[in-house]
Amino acid sequence: MKPSIVALLMTVVAVRAAEPTVTEERMPGGISVIKITSADRRALASYRIDLSTHHYPAAGADDKLVKRFRSWRFGAFLCFNSNQYSGQEFCPSKDPVSEFQPTSLEVKEWIQTIKAAGMKYAVLTVRHTSELLLWDSQTSPVNVVNSAYRKDLVKEYVTECRRQGIEPGFYYCLWGNAWRPNPNARAIILAQLHELATRYGKIAYFWLDMPHLTGWLAKDLSQQELYDSLKNVHADTIVLFNNTIQDGSVVQASPTDVINGEMCLPPAHRHNPVRTVEGRTCYLPFEYEPCSQQRGYELLGRWDYPGAVWFTYGSGKPFVPSKPFPAEFLYHRIQLAYQRGAASVLLACAPDYTGKFRQEDVAQLLRLGQMLKDPSLAPPRSLTTGCRATASSVWDASYAAERAVDGDPATRWGAAKGATNGWLEVDLGKPATISRAVISEGWDRVRQFILEARIGDTWHPVTTGTTLGTYKELSFDRVTAQIFRLTITEATDVPTLWEFQLFPLKKQNVIPRP
Repeated sequence: MKPSIVALLMTVVAVRAAEPTVTEERMPGGISVIKITSADRRALASYRIDLSTHHYPAAGADDKLVKRFRSWRFGAFLCFNSNQYSGQEFCPSKDPVSEFQPTSLEVKEWIQTIKAAGMKYAVLTVRHTSELLLWDSQTSPVNVVNSAYRKDLVKEYVTECRRQGIEPGFYYCLWGNAWRPNPNARAIILAQLHELATRYGKIAYFWLDMPHLTGWLAKDLSQQELYDSLKNVHADTIVLFNNTIQDGSVVQASPTDVINGEMCLPPAHRHNPVRTVEGRTCYLPFEYEPCSQQRGYELLGRWDYPGAVWFTYGSGKPFVPSKPFPAEFLYHRIQLAYQRGAASVLLACAPDYTGKFRQEDVAQLLRLGQMLKDPSLAPPRSLTTGCRATASSVWDASYAAERAVDGDPATRWGAAKGATNGWLEVDLGKPATISRAVISEGWDRVRQFILEARIGDTWHPVTTGTTLGTYKELSFDRVTAQIFRLTITEATDVPTLWEFQLFPLKKQNVIPRP
């Protein structure tokens, strides 16, 4: 029986009144003893944190840790926490315990879904910005067992991952003074990570967020100490410190076993894993982290593509739901990441607030997984790739017309400043029969467009439309021509396109079910 709203509110009041005290005593030899005491001064737990031995990232590609990470190849970033209930990427909730009320949560189905998509590892957001812990922690009553769910979700997750052959990992937000002020932040973070590292057997992967941003990590806690605290439990645990929204060119957080591109592809000249960090040569494989979900065109940073959100937002709540990007859209980015040297891809995907994957999200993941596994099912190469392109105007040289036909979904054409219309023309080099176009627009600006083909000296309309958006697939009667032109007759701002692609008649590939 589900607890009543009154009972839940009473639980929340009791939870907040029962905040324990977490303190640290630093002992000789690099040992810290964390003591947790209840509000009525009862001893709840005591943890011995070993910071005595320093650890460093792998020095070469032959290191067993590097080989293990590279073998994973494709994983699920299970972004599931109180965000699904608040509708916000950075959840500011003051009462996440009472808000967390999944009605159909079944971890078994989560892992079945990602395994069927060909994923080999998973990372669960066990603590995000709202403070809600998805395990039964002694450090805080703001955890999942005091919610309507009542169970240790982390335990269920790890158990099911191991049962189905998926490597389990944890995401942990290194909240700090600016976000959740607490004079004992250092002791609390060390204690919480110790619980996660010791309660559930060997954990393959720790993904630690916001380590170097001013005001987040406790001022008296270093990244080296965090790294050592985990490595001294299990030396072969892989630890990633989020290097945030960049292409991995700069090591902003160290030590780290993996360098990442949070919503950023590796650089066009390929990822260089060999780095010198603080005088040491390190071998840092790259992890690309795209999002499977889209919600409007909100931006939290410099994304590969706008509108991406980490969390999955279901309909029926007082916020805008998210929708899955087309599998083809994600496929091109993932393949490009591999081509540029990414060792692995961690795709943000998760259930909505019910605790269950939506049907459309399952379909997206299965289709994507099958395309990655079987090249015959992959989207065909666009006939425009590498062709000569011209435009009515350009913003500057870095937004030239060719950027929309270079096969790189992270580059784009942009019209001149102030333009609200314009055209992009592509010469295929020889006549081709076209029956389909895929257009990827930067932001939702286009309000009217026409696609034309030049036959002889005359432009013939092929198809027309209103909006384009992140991924627009157009089908039309076959037309044979060498030169095609997309004219944007009306836009709310400067027209800009990531990709302008043309294809012959689409093959009706059947994606087999796993």
